[in-house]
Amino acid sequence: MKLVIHVGPPKTGTTALQRALFGARAQLIEKGILYPDPKVRKAYNHGLLCSLFRPYAEAPRGMKKLGEANYLRQGEALSNEVRKQVKQRAPKLLILSSEWFARLYQANDPTKFMSFVESLGADSIDFILYARRPSDFFLSASQQRLRAASIFEPIYPWNLDKLIAGFQALASKHRVIVRPFDRKAMTGGSIMSDVAALYFPEAADLMTVPQTSRQSNESFSPETMVILQDFRRAFFPDQEDVFNERTRKLMRRLQKLDASDGNPRPALLPEWKAYLDYGHNGALELRDRYGISFSDFDYQRLEQGDFATRPEMGSDVADMVRVDAERLQRMIASLEQSFWSPRRSSAGWLRDTAKRVGCAENRPLPLWRFG
Repeated sequence: MKLVIHVGPPKTGTTALQRALFGARAQLIEKGILYPDPKVRKAYNHGLLCSLFRPYAEAPRGMKKLGEANYLRQGEALSNEVRKQVKQRAPKLLILSSEWFARLYQANDPTKFMSFVESLGADSIDFILYARRPSDFFLSASQQRLRAASIFEPIYPWNLDKLIAGFQALASKHRVIVRPFDRKAMTGGSIMSDVAALYFPEAADLMTVPQTSRQSNESFSPETMVILQDFRRAFFPDQEDVFNERTRKLMRRLQKLDASDGNPRPALLPEWKAYLDYGHNGALELRDRYGISFSDFDYQRLEQGDFATRPEMGSDVADMVRVDAERLQRMIASLEQSFWSPRRSSAGWLRDTAKRVGCAENRPLPLWRFG
């Protein structure tokens, strides 16, 4: 049996891969490929195994709500469930996946996790991770943070060199595979088809199941990002990196507006994109040390030491991302007329937002907003 441990890291298509594997697990096992069912409601990955190397105090935010006893108990239960399914199915290929595994190399004591995976009876073990272009990572990770904060910057840094070196040291007896998260470089243009081509080409067609728009379109439009940031600043200025239902409700409404406009994709301003890609030699070191190259990347610029300077730092989304002012105005007008939030405070906030972004108009509010 071969064991493949997919460690992410975050913002490299991890969720898309996991959903595809989980959705096709019945067909995959017929081919001798086991993606274990976590047997936990709404779970489609193996993140709870991080309890084997991350104490409760360092648990991922979403897992802390379990409480310490349940966190440890469910992690132990999942490790037993994986062992059980391996014994029952006797697969030729076993796949485990969680972006939380990316923290394994930083663990104070990774031995329990390593002992667990090495006890599963694999003849060989691969740790596979994907590397994303610095500017693309920044934009994607910053969008993710706006779901629970008003700060437009990643909650974790682009540190691929340390990540790769850390896993090579930790898993010296095993293989560490690094692939570019780049549509032009990945086989088939997606992480699903790329992983399939590497490990189970005979069943690659099972990874082409179309996803729903909600699953496949996780990015926000620039205008949605502006509105979300302003909302968090107005109503939750002291709750950075804290999710709540009011934000989720607004986010769902904004995602519907994005979908009706074809899900406009965000783009960094040229000076910020240049700085994030060429303000340091990280991408050059990644190519020279690990053979990972990004398409349409000017490596010669870095080789010549022509590093981009940091633009003047702003705190607003619009300081770093191109925003369509007309579309932003239409979205604010739509929110004013919709029932996403009937509160008067929401109406007042929307009017203030329109003024702040320079697109205020004298539109009458619906009567129900004054009830």
